[in-house]
Amino acid sequence: MVNIIPEWVVVKPSRQSKRPPPSSARSRQQQQQQQQQPGRNTRKPKEHTKRKNDQNAKINPALLRHFEAILSTFHDTFAHLFTPALPSLIQDVKQSLYLRDYVAAFDSPEKLQAYVVRWSVARALAYCEMISSGWLSQEVTESFIQQSNNRLKIACIGGGAGAELVGIAAVQSFLNPKGSTVDDNEENSSQDISNVRGLDLTLLDFATWTPIIDSLYGHLTDPAKQSKLYVDKSNFTVSCHQQDVLSSLSEATVAAMTSADIVTILFTAGELYSQSPTSTTKFIMSLHALTKPGALLVIVDSAGGFEELDVLKKGSGSSTVESSSSSSMGGYKLGFLLDKTLTSRQQWETITSQDAKWWRVPQELRDSNAYPLELENMRSLIRVYRRNNDD
Repeated sequence: MVNIIPEWVVVKPSRQSKRPPPSSARSRQQQQQQQQQPGRNTRKPKEHTKRKNDQNAKINPALLRHFEAILSTFHDTFAHLFTPALPSLIQDVKQSLYLRDYVAAFDSPEKLQAYVVRWSVARALAYCEMISSGWLSQEVTESFIQQSNNRLKIACIGGGAGAELVGIAAVQSFLNPKGSTVDDNEENSSQDISNVRGLDLTLLDFATWTPIIDSLYGHLTDPAKQSKLYVDKSNFTVSCHQQDVLSSLSEATVAAMTSADIVTILFTAGELYSQSPTSTTKFIMSLHALTKPGALLVIVDSAGGFEELDVLKKGSGSSTVESSSSSSMGGYKLGFLLDKTLTSRQQWETITSQDAKWWRVPQELRDSNAYPLELENMRSLIRVYRRNNDD
């Protein structure tokens, strides 16, 4: 494991940095500020909205059915939670997240469930489309299609809140229609899993998400539940481990990382940097030693959700951020830090790089009121890297 941290990675988050609990909170705030400005022309935003809706009208019908199955999975699994008390509970969680008090945000089973039904749902939809439609890369998408008898192994850092589980289950179903139960026609009335690539999913998170994962996985795999997104246990296994990746890694975590074909860090990298920039950089650098050659590293985060990170300039002569002067500081964005940390030593190859990619909730879902809570659009930073050989 690499222990040497380059001089430029002694970083701290800008004091202006704020975690956006919902992915598009920042965008909504900017829109509200613009609307409050007197004399502002409102015609262009309306035209822009129309273009969004025109784009959403072209959604693949099969993908839309999988979106509906995702919504049904979350709603049916946590149906008991949809009471008049839910909005207040969500607000409590949101306030704690805004203050980055993650212990308070997730200190009860009810708060964990509230987070899931409020924020994990839209992310599961986004992950499903990002993977199945080739947004991340064709290499990621094709990994889900049966090519050999080897099972696909995925390790998800910060993946305990259910979005990765349900989103990836939908991807497996969508890309392997012969094994899908989403379409209610005779051809697909029973699952044929002979051509479906087996998948082993490992979820790593600092909070106690295992009960959440057990509930969702139980709903997905229990034939009696008659889930629209049914998956066969023999073809889709899930394990969840409580792990703070900025501390010592457990044997189970190391084993999951070393065997993984794909490692994901979805809407987690920015939060890790905000907690401990130096420890996060050390962990990101260690991924080369933890993964096998050819493994794919997928990082998605909120574009603009975190302000520029302050980084000590090389040769500043200061060992701590706190004692450095402003002239020795440089502002760097999350994407730049990831690229420089991972690729400067040619240990990883960048295969996808986008700093601001919009994913939008299909208008069909909004019009049908398919889910009782708000589903938000996301403007995301996307990076996909391939681990190079050791020679």
